[in-house]
This record gives sequence, structure tokens and C-alpha cells, in this order.
Amino acid sequence: MRARELLIDPARAGLPELAHGGYVAGVLTAALDADSTRVRLRRPVPTGRPLRIERTGPAHAELHDGDGLLAEAVAADVLLHLPAPVGHAEAQAATARFPGAAYHPIPTCLVCGTGHEDGLEVFPGPVSGRAMVAASWTPPAGHARRDGTLPLELVSAALDCPQLWALMVHAEPASSERVVTSELEARFERPVRAGEPHVVIGWPMGRDGRRRLAGAAILGPDGELCAAGRQTAVAVSGWGVPLGRDHWSAERLAGA
Repeated sequence: MRARELLIDPARAGLPELAHGGYVAGVLTAALDADSTRVRLRRPVPTGRPLRIERTGPAHAELHDGDGLLAEAVAADVLLHLPAPVGHAEAQAATARFPGAAYHPIPTCLVCGTGHEDGLEVFPGPVSGRAMVAASWTPPAGHARRDGTLPLELVSAALDCPQLWALMVHAEPASSERVVTSELEARFERPVRAGEPHVVIGWPMGRDGRRRLAGAAILGPDGELCAAGRQTAVAVSGWGVPLGRDHWSAERLAGA
């Protein structure tokens, strides 16, 4: 068994003081040196605290803190049926309708936060006439490696929020449900290059009891598939991401 220490910068948070789920999934995927994985998020992952990655087998890795298992990843073939693509002009129009621009329930989110000083700036909005969201996205150069590509953990993070926004945009506005991500599956086909125009899409995939399912994909400048993923979110009580837009407004008026 191989292990190494890890400390996740607070700037890589999703919910305040908790590491972004897609980022965590990407960290474990990179630890496996895999291009297709299934990641289970067992407990919230704190930022700014010493953690430990354990490579427990050729196709299995775990993330631990002093209290036990936080997340685990396995290399797995991820098969995902993608909807018809969205063009750049259509994605730009969708971004202009990003619901979080008026009020964002988690403005400091690494990926879609409008109040993050160094975020990825993925702002998905509804696509006219289709049950999906899309964003026109040019990855910021400040996040790139020396070769101009984004690290895997940031590509993984960029898949996560559009999936949640697909659920939020298509939820009943009066819904008081909150969800947290429990599982992320992804496959990585091509590098994502900073400074080049991409399209990110997300779409709801249905529900099963307390589970909410959604998919996402990142398309390159010529429409080529760079990465795709599927998320399982679970309804919880008292915390998590609020689904209903009326609920966001209630929190805003209450000063939350």
C-alpha cells in the first residue's frame, strides 16, 4: 500500500470550508493515473487540514483523515450517452441566462461561484427549448500547467457544477430539497486547454427515491469531446445545495 499526504487549499472549496466534490474526484483519479473512474464521496472533505491518499491497489485509491475514510475511487469503464451538442453561440446565450448571476446560493464555489476571486468561471444557464444547461467557457490561463492544459482535478471539477445546475434549473421552483454529491463517474478523453473556447453542457437524468442523477460533458473548440461524467446526488436535511429557486430567494431575503 502506498500513501502520501495531501492538504486541499481552501480556494478549492465547493460549500464553504469543504473541498469541491469534483475536485476531490479528480485528485483521486490523478492518483490512480486513470482516464475513467467511479468515485464515492463518503463524508464531507475538509479544506486546510492534513489528509492522506492511500493507493490500496492498482485500480483503487482512498482519501482519509484522522477520523477515517472520506472518499474512494476505482478505475472503471464509464459509458454515457450524450445528448446532441450545443454550439458556441447557443452556449453563450445560455451563459447570459445563468441563474447564479442574480443570486448565487454558494458564491464562493471554485467552479461556478460569482464571488470567487480565482475561480474556473463556469456559468451554465438553461438552453432554450431543451432540458439541459450549457456554458460558454474559456478556461482561465492562471489555472493551466506549463503546457497550457488544465490539471485533471480542475477538469473533473468543471464537470461537477453543471450537473448540479441541471438539477437546480429543472427542479420545481418551490422545492425545499437540498442535495449533496455522493458519487461521480467520469472519463477523460482529451486535454482541456486554457485560453481556448469550450462548451460545457449538463442535463438531468432522472431520479430514484432520494437520488438525483445528472450528466455533463466538456466539448473542445471544434466540438470534440474532452470529458464526460455522471453524478449521483442524494437528498439530505439541513445542509447541502438547495434545488428550488424560490428557496434561494427566501435565503437571500433572510440575509442567509
